[in-house]
Amino acid sequence: MENFIGLVAQQLGAELKKNTEFLGYWEAVKPFELPKKEQMKRLNDARVALKHNGTFPSEHQIEQARETLADFFTTVTPKVFGVDFDAVDMVDLLTQPETARLVREAQTHAGIGDYPMAMAGLVLAFDALLDHYATGDRPAGKSPFRFGARLYQMDVVQIQGAGNSQINPKLKKLGEFAIDAQVALRVISLGIDYPSLARFRVMAPPVYGYADGSQRFVDLNSVRALTEDDYDWARHFVIESGLRASRADEIRGMQERAHELNWNPVEPFRERSWSGPVELTADEGVSAFEDEALAE
Repeated sequence: MENFIGLVAQQLGAELKKNTEFLGYWEAVKPFELPKKEQMKRLNDARVALKHNGTFPSEHQIEQARETLADFFTTVTPKVFGVDFDAVDMVDLLTQPETARLVREAQTHAGIGDYPMAMAGLVLAFDALLDHYATGDRPAGKSPFRFGARLYQMDVVQIQGAGNSQINPKLKKLGEFAIDAQVALRVISLGIDYPSLARFRVMAPPVYGYADGSQRFVDLNSVRALTEDDYDWARHFVIESGLRASRADEIRGMQERAHELNWNPVEPFRERSWSGPVELTADEGVSAFEDEALAE
């Protein structure tokens, strides 16, 4: 609650005194009128009683506080931030447009209880997240998060036999390892939690693309058994992964800027050879402090 009111004060440009107490925010943000000061005083008193005196609040007090906070958030948020509180979503913080779009589309399926389809959307959203940093929105050179062109099962090397094409078992193993290793390298390099990804992959149905442009998954019994809790965990994982990966945005931005500066020059760039250390003259080798000391 205090964090939220602090954001309100920041948004309103209020000047806060050092160590402003909780109830002091109501005066600090004036002329804006924060509601429910008396209810918030009771909430704060209950917090102090619990933290400092070990006095646990009753169930009635907890429910009363919950209702007060819910009403406070829904009342203040649109007035200060211009959005409905129920519309606030962590997906709005994602910097990867395709991932954000797919997460929102997955939510529409979750909203009608179709969790298998919603989970498939999250699988596509996560794949789009990795592709965002592996390729980028523009051709600005190879991304450091690329680790080669994206590999697919069809990329496993085949040997042309007398009749049908055959897959060499050793090459097949090597190809499968390369596919898994590429994904792992992209995930780890972006700071995404790999054990959580392993859980996500076990939980969510694999989604495959086909030549006709469709994207399909097998509706197994384990997929049909997915619950709202499963979906909520997976959605949180994809959003958290996107927020972790966004630390790479600056690197991709640097690459884009370098691409713009270097693209289509008027004349070819000259080459320079490494010359070793700079040889300083006697004057250049004396610092300003040393020079003053010599003068004295």
